Amino acid sequence: MSKQTFPTFVDQPGCTIRNFHITGASVGATAGTAGLDGRGKFLCTISKSTNTVTINWVPSFGDVPYVSFQAFTANANVNIVSSTASTLVYTTFKSDDHTTGLNDVDLDVTVCSYNTTSFVS
Repeated sequence: MSKQTFPTFVDQPGCTIRNFHITGASVGATAGTAGLDGRGKFLCTISKSTNTVTINWVPSFGDVPYVSFQAFTANANVNIVSSTASTLVYTTFKSDDHTTGLNDVDLDVTVCSYNTTSFVS
């Protein structure tokens, strides 16, 4: 996949915005592309252990990306456990009690990333 994109008109250099879909029931215990849509398969690998999911960015970003989730599974919430330029770990749980883990949550993911840690002020 080409790293060339149309210009993103933002006030900081090297910004890219990506989005993809995760089908939770298809994600396996071993890191791979199962459960990712076509765009996601070129951006990362994914694995899960119960309701804890690990995303490995391929390749790593220049800085820690900003990631947001939109759940398509009823009463589901996402908690980011850790995030680096190369890996994101999140858990999914019931939104009504915030303690009961949910497996196989379907999500849309939006990733805003930069290819540098530098910024313009």
